[in-house]
Amino acid sequence: MLRMEFIKPSLLETGEKHRLNFMLVHPCGRMEPQSDMTFSMTCSDPEIVEVNGSVITGLKPGETEIALDLLNDRFSVFRWKVLVRPAGLSAKMKLQDRPRMLFSNEELAEFRERIKRDDGSSAKVVDAARLWAGYLAKADAYVEEDSFEVLYPSISDRWKIALPLTEPKRVPEPQGHTFFPFWTMYARAIEDRLVVMSTAFLVTEEKKYAVRVKQHLLSLAAFGKWYEFDERGAEGNLSNAHLLLGASCAYDAIHSLLTEEERRSIRQAILEKGLHPLAIDIGSRDMHNIVATKQVAMLYGAAAIMDESPFAAKYLQSGFTYLQSYLDRKRESGETEGLLYDNVAARHAWMAADLYRRISGDDSLIQHPYLREELPERFFRLLAPGEESSFPNLSDSFYKLDIAYLMAMTATHYDHPAALWYLHKHAATHHASLLYLRKDTSPTSPSELYGKSASAVFRSIGWAALRSGWGDEDHLLCFTSSCSAKDHNHKDQNNLVINVGGEWLLTNPGYQDYVPGPKADYTTGTVGHNSLLVNGQGQIHLGGGGLQEELLLPSFEAVVGDAAESYGGLLKSFRRSVLHIDSSYYFVVDEVELHQDSDEVELLFHTTSAVQDGEELKAPGENLGSESVVFQGEKAALQLMIPFPKEKVLALREYPGAETYGPYVAVGGTRGKRRRFVTLINPRVHYGERLAIRQEEQDSGSLAAGLTVERPGGAEDIWLFCADAVEACYRGVTFQGEAARISGNGLLNLWKAERLSGGDIDFEAELPLSVYSDARRSSCIVHNPHPVEVSFKLKQVTAGVEVEQTAPPGYYVLMNIGRGDQAEGREAVWKP
Repeated sequence: MLRMEFIKPSLLETGEKHRLNFMLVHPCGRMEPQSDMTFSMTCSDPEIVEVNGSVITGLKPGETEIALDLLNDRFSVFRWKVLVRPAGLSAKMKLQDRPRMLFSNEELAEFRERIKRDDGSSAKVVDAARLWAGYLAKADAYVEEDSFEVLYPSISDRWKIALPLTEPKRVPEPQGHTFFPFWTMYARAIEDRLVVMSTAFLVTEEKKYAVRVKQHLLSLAAFGKWYEFDERGAEGNLSNAHLLLGASCAYDAIHSLLTEEERRSIRQAILEKGLHPLAIDIGSRDMHNIVATKQVAMLYGAAAIMDESPFAAKYLQSGFTYLQSYLDRKRESGETEGLLYDNVAARHAWMAADLYRRISGDDSLIQHPYLREELPERFFRLLAPGEESSFPNLSDSFYKLDIAYLMAMTATHYDHPAALWYLHKHAATHHASLLYLRKDTSPTSPSELYGKSASAVFRSIGWAALRSGWGDEDHLLCFTSSCSAKDHNHKDQNNLVINVGGEWLLTNPGYQDYVPGPKADYTTGTVGHNSLLVNGQGQIHLGGGGLQEELLLPSFEAVVGDAAESYGGLLKSFRRSVLHIDSSYYFVVDEVELHQDSDEVELLFHTTSAVQDGEELKAPGENLGSESVVFQGEKAALQLMIPFPKEKVLALREYPGAETYGPYVAVGGTRGKRRRFVTLINPRVHYGERLAIRQEEQDSGSLAAGLTVERPGGAEDIWLFCADAVEACYRGVTFQGEAARISGNGLLNLWKAERLSGGDIDFEAELPLSVYSDARRSSCIVHNPHPVEVSFKLKQVTAGVEVEQTAPPGYYVLMNIGRGDQAEGREAVWKP
């Protein structure tokens, strides 16, 4: 079936013209430009838009409809709306000089100095001269190539592109896919070539790079369009943006070598093929990474040509306005598409911020708190421990992410010492360290920067990182209970993953499989994540989660997520609390309320490692009978114990059709409308710190329970769990609150406690408080989550502690509590 394709502009200014160029598309994908078309085009209001042959011109502000009839029974009538705006004034920008896109003249001179070969007197971690030689080799390869291949991470297809460039044919869809975006990676490959060769030309002034760049630009200008699917235009794809980004940088770089006719041709392509289709996003507030990228591309396209094409100015203003709003809302909206797409969007936001500073002198985008503070915090706090750079693959993401550009900009503009540390350790040979690292401050590792305050909670997006540090024997638990419900999110609220020493042992499937079937169900559904199934079903809705509480005290950290709304009525409530103890082990407490006593629930724990039941290796399909299940990785291991409920069934399974993602432990077999699961996770078993649980007791008819954790060397931690004003009684101790830990080494941890008595300890508070008391250091930290002062009493007889105080809202520190002296209290000046 023949198709006719052409760009349908949706926005013009008064006096702005657009010429329609037609392409006839054959069933085989072959395209033919149609220069002698016979057609009829009319406008519903000719006072708003003038039609003259194939040219439409904006006359006065307003909206009208264009109808185009190709006068051929094979084609239907095309109709679309056009909005005409008053002609805008060009923004006052520094547009008199070129180059301005990749470098300013001052930056170019500084860069040339930086890449001069070192005299050998000092060894540099980032050897700019050596990196530049490698970069030039890449540019030379692009100059000499007569074709290139485009690869795709999610399908096996390879696409060979012959040079010079010609507009690609429509490619058949891969099996199971609809609107597969072949052009995205194709456009990124072209953008990379244009930017690399343009950079090489600007720095060396060797014309061989400019000649090849000009060939690519003139080829792109001859395309009928820069987006893949005529049915969608520039909606929902990235190719238009990437081609526009590359063409804008290249046009600016070789501007002086182009004839006026070549400039006009390329400039018109940037305006009509790049910017006009993107007008659909002017005024958009959608925070999807594709929309963000297109807005940045608008800013780039306008910055390249608006001194010669004043009608382009509106696109720059749109991109700037969008980015201001985008950065503001990224801090408060609760939306995240996972670290992969947060990084992609941040890269483009940084590109725009840096360019806007260069052409306007305005660095307000660069100084925005999201780029300056929140984004670096996310990546450092969620960076896995160990030697390799790795991140949690929550939502659509991968363990390996290229964040070198983000780190280079963070180090350069903020003198961020950990960003420089990251570049030195993980990206010393990356071209971002060459091109964008313009300052060399003293590097500081995250361990040095954050000290013992290693953990962090990102309440706005519903993520938390509870960790011991960043070293080779450290561990990291990442928890998500989020309201974010974007296309790249998964049905994974109250989900957690764990890395030990650089190895992911409690795992997620990562990036979703788009082909309908079991892999797609598994990668996006709850069944593929470490959360809860109800009667075999997972969460119904994306999002629906939220972090309800958090506590970050020394040696005692907690975060609580609520995911009830995610299940769409399958259950009444699902609350998960994660406790991190002494930077050593975790307790996960799951409280579930169901509709029927007979409803079945299962907790899931996934891994890609070997699973041992005690000392016996198990295979999927087998039940597990040991009190200690171990996920044994190549270098590290994780110990899993579920002391409560007492009556339970553990089974090792695989998901049919998705076996490649590894097995999972399913925990079920209980009854009652209200269920409580208590799971102990020990990430240090590989380092000789195996834990054991002794003397488990659960109150009949209630959810209160107690147990003793035996640690290496015989030390004991006594634990009590209860809720809903029910008291727990265990080993002579009575407790009312969420959780309590009494350690033989003088440590007392209370989580939302009202009363505890027994042995030599007595605690009472007017309202629930969380307490960390260390008699060895004569210190006590109290967290008061209430908006009013709360009085409390604490006595630890053996340790000589006796405190009667009033704690203000927030964190409150007490000193000298164990020496018989008057306790000294102060509001904490630190924020956990």
